[in-house]
Amino acid sequence: MPAQNTYIKKLETELKKLDKQIEALKKKKSKIDKSLHSKYNTTMGTLVKKKAEVKKHIKDGKAAWRAITKGVDAAWKSLKTSVQKARKEFK
Repeated sequence: MPAQNTYIKKLETELKKLDKQIEALKKKKSKIDKSLHSKYNTTMGTLVKKKAEVKKHIKDGKAAWRAITKGVDAAWKSLKTSVQKARKEFK
């Protein structure tokens, strides 16, 4: 469906932007004060985990959408065939 595709594309575009920001932050480690390295490592670890979680949700959302449309398409085809059969039978 168009709305679902638009939403997924928007998420993927935004994720790419955030990924670039995360990569830029990774390059800053050598420039920050050593006393902040532990906090930096924790923060970066959290960012990487959250990014992976978003990617998984996007992937799962795509898979779920395919399953839903497959089920709806099958039900639609069955209904359409049944209506055609009933129309022929009860002319």
